[in-house]
Amino acid sequence: MLTRSLLFTTLLPLALADVQFTSPAAGATLQAGKPITAKWQDSGDGTALTDLTTYTLFLCAGGNDAASIIQLAPINANGQFSAGNEASATVAATLGGADKNA
Repeated sequence: MLTRSLLFTTLLPLALADVQFTSPAAGATLQAGKPITAKWQDSGDGTALTDLTTYTLFLCAGGNDAASIIQLAPINANGQFSAGNEASATVAATLGGADKNA
């Protein structure tokens, strides 16, 4: 079964909150076709997460440079911070290529 390294990112374009992801760990290898759960906490820097209302979370590929990041699939396109500090989705195994860790 295809496995891939996944990069998660939040898109909070105007908020200065600092979300600290606690799961999956950076560089984790996750299995395609299985549920992916991202968990986070407030880092204590910037705007508190309790002051925010919505977020969008995508599965992305690429590097740390914004120009190299590609959005692959939404994990939660209409997230509500009031619903808790985690989001889950199943990403199709066909999303990546046929190469190892694609």
